[in-house]
Amino acid sequence: MTIITNYREEVKRFEGLFGNRPTASKQKLSDVLIEKPQTTDMVNAAANSLRSPLLALKIYLDLLKNFPQEEKKTDVLNRMKFTTNEMVKKINALSTLVDVQNEINPTKEKVNFANLLEEVKNELGAKLDLSDITFTTNFIEPSIQANASELSLLLFQMLHNSITYRQDKQPLHITLKTKRVGGYFLLGIKDNGVGMVLKNDEEANKLFRPFYRLNNSSEGIGIGLSIVRSIVDKYHGEVKVRSRVNEGSMFNIYLKE
Repeated sequence: MTIITNYREEVKRFEGLFGNRPTASKQKLSDVLIEKPQTTDMVNAAANSLRSPLLALKIYLDLLKNFPQEEKKTDVLNRMKFTTNEMVKKINALSTLVDVQNEINPTKEKVNFANLLEEVKNELGAKLDLSDITFTTNFIEPSIQANASELSLLLFQMLHNSITYRQDKQPLHITLKTKRVGGYFLLGIKDNGVGMVLKNDEEANKLFRPFYRLNNSSEGIGIGLSIVRSIVDKYHGEVKVRSRVNEGSMFNIYLKE
């Protein structure tokens, strides 16, 4: 049996298997999902994306056999738990994306946006602390003819995105508006989060690719905006993005009823 004397270096080295390499696999996965959104392609691509972290978990198990000290075992077990949780999040998000893309002609009804916002806030509040978040609304057009579940999912993902990319030690302010613009229903969402650098429309469109991140330090798993884009496509709409670093982002979502 091989005895590992510097386990932290070994863990750091093995973490590279899913800390650095997934960039290439994620890019490959995003390309597949954009070009071929069929369920089979998603499953195959997801398998490729998850291969590295699964290998890392296997190595963690091997490392545990070589650690006689209980505190070192606990450290590795915590790392395994974190990796597993990230994989579960990714799989669940992919499942949601598949469901959205596969559902055809969902039932539509008149959805009141003020009521919808309260429902989504309650759902978010069950998972996140919303105590220092201020919501300002201007619902000029109070309702839309749409599928309530899809619209709820869209709003949830957008608000969750704002919360995920908020500025540290600063209260988050989110403004929502709705109105009619040239035959479209416009939902505007603006926040004072960390913002981002978007040089052109092509770079902005990349935000909606599955697993795309502007940089490796980004939080989240990169599926939320892909779900939003899939829903918007169902309504023959589009999304416009404006953002500035340290000032926040604004998403204008146009939907055809």
